[in-house]
Parts: sequence; C-alpha cells; structure tokens
Amino acid sequence: MIRQRAIVLILLLAQSYAHAHTRSESYSQWYLTDNGISSVVTIAAREITRLPGYQGSEQSLPELFASHLSNTVSVFATAGECGIRSSGPLESAAGFVRIESIFDCGDQQPHSISYRAMFEAAPSHVHYARLYRNTELLAESLITDTSTTWIISGGENTGNRMTVGAFLALGVEHISGGFDHIAFLIGLLLVAGTFRLSIVAITGFTVGHSVSLAAAVLGFVSADARLVEAFIGFTVALIALEYFLLRQNDIRAAAWSTALMSLGAGFIALIAGTIGASSIVAFAGIGLFASCYLLLLKQSGSRGKNPSLLFVATCTFGLIHGFGFAGFLMDSGVLGTRLIAPLFGFNIGVEIGQFAIVVVVLLITRLTRSHIPAVVPQIVAASLCGLGIYWFASRSFA
Repeated sequence: MIRQRAIVLILLLAQSYAHAHTRSESYSQWYLTDNGISSVVTIAAREITRLPGYQGSEQSLPELFASHLSNTVSVFATAGECGIRSSGPLESAAGFVRIESIFDCGDQQPHSISYRAMFEAAPSHVHYARLYRNTELLAESLITDTSTTWIISGGENTGNRMTVGAFLALGVEHISGGFDHIAFLIGLLLVAGTFRLSIVAITGFTVGHSVSLAAAVLGFVSADARLVEAFIGFTVALIALEYFLLRQNDIRAAAWSTALMSLGAGFIALIAGTIGASSIVAFAGIGLFASCYLLLLKQSGSRGKNPSLLFVATCTFGLIHGFGFAGFLMDSGVLGTRLIAPLFGFNIGVEIGQFAIVVVVLLITRLTRSHIPAVVPQIVAASLCGLGIYWFASRSFA
C-alpha cells in the first residue's frame, strides 16, 4: 500500500510539470520616434500556448499573441497613456512569433512602459527589453513578474544597463522553472550511482552545455530550436531508460527499438506537417546515436567502470541542452548587442543553480540512503522516462 501511494504521489507531481518548458523568455526592441514609440516583441510560439485563451481559440498564434500584447502592454507619457496606432505580426523564423506595435503619444515623449505580457500565464517568465533612438542603444532592462514597469526617462541615455551580476542572480533563481533540465540532472545522478561518477557526469554535462551555447552565440553553429526542445525530452527518456537497461543482460532489442521509435516519431511529425522533410535526418540521427550509445554501454560491461565514456556521453547530452537556451537567442535579435555579457551571466547563474540542486540531491540521498526503499529510485526513473517521452512526442507533433 505504501509503494502504491508513493507511485500515485510521484505521478501526480510529474503531471503538474508535464507541460514544463526549459525556460520561459521573450525579447523586445523599442524604437523612439518623433511622436511616440514602436516595439517588436519576439517569443517562441510554444510559449503562446500557455495563454488561457489558447484552448478553443480560432485565432492563429500570432493573432492571439498580438491581442494579448494589446491588453497587457501600455506606454505612458506626461499627459497619460499613449494610444496604440497599430499592432500586427511580422515575418519570423520557424517556431517563433514577432509582433510589431506602434504607440502614438502625440507631441510628447514617452516616459515609462508597463509590460505585463505572459506573467499571469507564466509567473517565472523573463522579458529582455532594449530601447533605441535610431541605431543608438539608450537603455536595456530585465522585466520580471515583480518589476513590470520600465522607466525610460523620456528617451535620454539613462545608463540603464543590466549588469552581469544582476543576470547571474536571476539565473540562480530562474533555474527552478527549467523542469525538463532538472529532470535530466536527476536522471544523470540515478545512472551515475556514486558521488565520484556523479561529479564526472555533471562536469561533462556542464562542459557540453557551455560549448554549444558559446558556439551558437559566436555564430559558428545554429540549430532548430523546436527540434532541440523535442530532443531534450528524448534525452530525459533515454537517461531514465538506461537506468533500467544497466541491470539487463541483453539490451539489443531496446537499443534498436529506441532508434525505430525516434525515426517513427519523425515520420509521424512529417505526415502531420509539423516538421519539414529535412528534419527527418535529425530524428534518424539522434535515434541512431541513442542505439549505438546503449550498445556501446553494454559492450563496456558497465558505464560505472568507464568514467571516460560517462564524460563523453554527458558532454554530448549537454550539447543538446545548451542549444535549448542558445537557439532562442539566435532568433531573438539579442546577439550582437551589449546584452550578450549579461546573458552569459544569466547562463552562469543557471549553472550555479544546477550545481546547488545537485549538491542538495546528493546530500539528501547520502543521509537517507539506508531509509529509502529500493523501489523509490525505480519509480523516479519510470516517471522521468514517461515525462521525457511525453515532452518528445508533444514537442515533435505540436
């Protein structure tokens, strides 16, 4: 009875995070004009599905988000609120939505912006905003649920620059919203088993995560953010599956079934029209990697006896997760500005937050190891596998 209750509790907790995304973010550029201000807001299309009006709405995602912005974003001048002259979608990269809004303030210059978009649907949402006059960057701000009013001081160069330290502190706090990222970390700790190998796994994962982020920011590589999000779910399911396969004598059937499942998911997404034909190669590639990885793991006898394989494998997984953050930046218009350094600070903060989570989990496990029933890690691994498959399927077919 106790085991059954534990299973039900974990599944209920997992269900509450089933729609979790790595991070909830959006970006905007604001341009001062002679009689007002205009903005271009960029957001991942998947974020719009968080809005309460999404279910049952006949509007397209750009139309729905444009309407949402009109109701949640206001610009103020001395005489009061500026009116919206126009608002509508712009051309954007696949998987993203860009909305342009033009505010008319008459003969006055705006002095503040109230930005409430997405915060009711996602309280942990973070919005990065920059203010320009012509091509000159005047100010930039990080807007959260607790600071939704941005004072732009009539467009003067206020020196309002987000520091690396501010982004680092926010990154530490914000990691609590990266549930699929945390799920993978927990899976790594389950598979590693020992403290020494846990350090090897987390180090490899951090190195891979940092390399892909840096490569994307510097423009050496690019990735389809939508596929990356789906593959992050795949890695969560794979690492949880590995926990069980390490205890099996013959894993060839599971290894090749994993490759077929990935390829089959790609063909279903292609038929459904949610991906292009070229994306099939990515689904086939990650499926082949997964099957070869599992077979190599068994050929080595046990990954716990081969720290080098553990490090290389977690580096590879880290590359995928790193693109989960960097992919959005590449299409958001943030790159090439003075906001890059604070964003690196934000990512470092996330890594610090991850390290804190790992330390807490390891300490709790070490102190309670003799009191934890053997079935609990199995329940956790099974829950992670289910969540990973759900994320992989929902993000591939949505």
